Amino acid sequence: MIIACTIDGNYIRHCAVMLKSLQLSNPSESISVYILHGVIDAVERARLAAYLGEFLPSVSFIQLDEEMLSGFPVFGHISLATYFRLLLPAALPHAVDKVLYLDSDLIVVDSLRNLWESELDDNSISAVEDHNQEFERNRLGLTEGSQVFNAGVILIDLARWRRENILATGLEFARTHPERIKHWDQDVLNSLLEARWLPLDWRYNALPHLWMHPEYADAGTSLGRQAEAARASPAVIHFAGSGVAKPWHHRCTHPWRQRYLDISQQTPWAGLPLEGAPSTSRGDRLQKLPFRIKGAAKRMLGRLRLRP
Repeated sequence: MIIACTIDGNYIRHCAVMLKSLQLSNPSESISVYILHGVIDAVERARLAAYLGEFLPSVSFIQLDEEMLSGFPVFGHISLATYFRLLLPAALPHAVDKVLYLDSDLIVVDSLRNLWESELDDNSISAVEDHNQEFERNRLGLTEGSQVFNAGVILIDLARWRRENILATGLEFARTHPERIKHWDQDVLNSLLEARWLPLDWRYNALPHLWMHPEYADAGTSLGRQAEAARASPAVIHFAGSGVAKPWHHRCTHPWRQRYLDISQQTPWAGLPLEGAPSTSRGDRLQKLPFRIKGAAKRMLGRLRLRP
């Protein structure tokens, strides 16, 4: 089984959790991993390599030249690393003609053998459809009836990607249609691969909307039954989204959050505080006290002004 993932400096420790979860759920598999990255801290990279070497037979780090992606738009919490998967055909050895790409903000909770062995037929990739189909289809300007996929878990025909020069065509699309880029390379791939991808069972990329959106909770509907089946037997839990959607944020309410936290305690980054957690340090509390007093004074003044 050949796995590829991408990281920047912020996702090194989350990649460690993802790959450990992969090994725990696929203990009998021979797994080769390619990790694509830009400029990251050498000490942290060595730390990740040493940890992964304890349980994975083959791990290759590939540093990429981010200048190759200089025309792609980035904004918000995203770096150019989100586009690294477009470089997979060039970065991976030419002998690798198929790869399973996994985002680093997910955990694997069941075997991926059936997914890995599945046929792509004449399709470029297989992936799980995203939600808000009509909105996303219209936003990207896709034809009526086209489906939009989530790019967090994709089985890729690398030989086909090489023939079609995905990087060059993707860069051209991004430069020509920057107004369509909201979900970064996912939008690029959906635009380039329209009607050329094979839908996977939702269990292979169980997205947060399966738990968080009420329309997926009604088992009396086709949509609800499909969601119920994925929730009952997921293979991959994908913590898609930003901020509190991530299991390492202290306000995350995802039902699989604890599984992520349990695995994270097996990594060299165990014990790090959750993001956004209130500080328990007396010094930090005293440092923030003037701002709290100022905020309380403003609120009180506002209430006084509203009195008749």
